This record gives sequence, structure tokens and C-alpha cells, in this order.
Amino acid sequence: MAEREASAPELTELAEGLHRALSKLFSILRRGDPNMSTTGDLTLAQLSILVTLLDRGPIRMTDLAAHERVRTPTTTVAIRRLEKLGLVKRSRDPSDLRAVLVDITPRGLAVHRESLANRHAALAAMLSQLSESDLDTLTKALAPLERLASEAVSAATAAPE
Repeated sequence: MAEREASAPELTELAEGLHRALSKLFSILRRGDPNMSTTGDLTLAQLSILVTLLDRGPIRMTDLAAHERVRTPTTTVAIRRLEKLGLVKRSRDPSDLRAVLVDITPRGLAVHRESLANRHAALAAMLSQLSESDLDTLTKALAPLERLASEAVSAATAAPE
């Protein structure tokens, strides 16, 4: 049986539905569990910064802002908060003493793992309410969604600055 191509309106409707569902889920996950410790209750933006630091190692503040697709002052505020929590550290770039490098601390790594584990547990609890059929559908949808995400990241990384 040949696959049919979705029309633009169908794709738009699917995109809207997917965005709506993901936004609701992220909102629930962002709120987190009120019983969690404060340091384990990081925002998704803070978690994203920690993931970037884990993936890229020490990174300049300007490069971190570009990677996170936010302005440098926004990143600076987030880094200050993470630094107060002892999750990241700043140091001078040895190759350019005017620049600042940011890196994750061992405590940051531990809190990142705790926060992700809490979010995964919350999401798993929600998923446990679904039928086998719905779980199978979600499992099959993961591969194409991961592929789209990887391609978007590759394209963004390859784009000239």
C-alpha cells in the first residue's frame, strides 16, 4: 500500500495538536513535584543549560547564549542563579582573559540527574495511565520525532553565524 502525502492543512493541524499537547506536558513537568527539593526543581531552561555544559564542557557565556538561542544578558542571569546554587562555576578563559568560561560542578551534575529522574518518574506515571495501544503508538512516533529533532539541531549547528 502506497503512503499518501499529508496536505499542508493536515500538517498544520497536526503541528498545532502536537504543540498543544507538548506544551501542556512541559507545563506539568515544569511545575514539578512540590515535595521535591528546591535544587532538584530546576526549570527546563536551567536544565537545558546544564545539558549544554555537560555536552560541550567549559563554554564561553556568549557561545552558551547562542547555543540556547537567547540573549547573553538572559544567560548571565540564569548562570548567576545556577552559580548561587553551586551548580555551575565561572572562570576566566586562559586563551582570552576578557572572556568568561562556564562549567558544570559535580553538585550541578548530581542535581541535574536528580531533576531529570524526577521528571522522568512524573512522565512515566502519566504514561502508565495509557492503554497498550496508545503506548505502542507513542513508541512508534519516537523515532521520526527524534530524527526531526536531530536534523534540526544539525542544521542549526551547521548554519553560519
